[in-house]
Amino acid sequence: EGHACRAVFEISAGDAEGSRANNQINTIARFLNIHARHGVPDAQVHAAAVVHGGGWTALLTDEAYGERFDGKTNPTRGLVEELLANGVPLVLCGQTAGARGVARDELLPGVQVSVSAMTALNVFLSQGYHLNPW
Repeated sequence: EGHACRAVFEISAGDAEGSRANNQINTIARFLNIHARHGVPDAQVHAAAVVHGGGWTALLTDEAYGERFDGKTNPTRGLVEELLANGVPLVLCGQTAGARGVARDELLPGVQVSVSAMTALNVFLSQGYHLNPW
């Protein structure tokens, strides 16, 4: 307490049904909210996420999500937008994007793309973030 807590989350799973928000991304919001409820100043708590594997769908615009999933809207969009608005970097693995054919304009505004998840994770670790195991 009193010094900054920097946690980076690895988001690798998606919601197969496409009807609920991505639970791993929800965990980032829980992490931030827990600290806020306990009076830890926002300036002392930092979260970031590296997204790869099945997690990529959470970062899509509603239009791009709908094109892939029977016209459904992205159930995680609001949560992703709120995290981005609160300064949480969300970085998509470029290898995942390439393998899934995801163009940058299909991603929600503010989502970043890295060469790879491994690259992004190492950048966050070099910036003092610690990998959150949950």
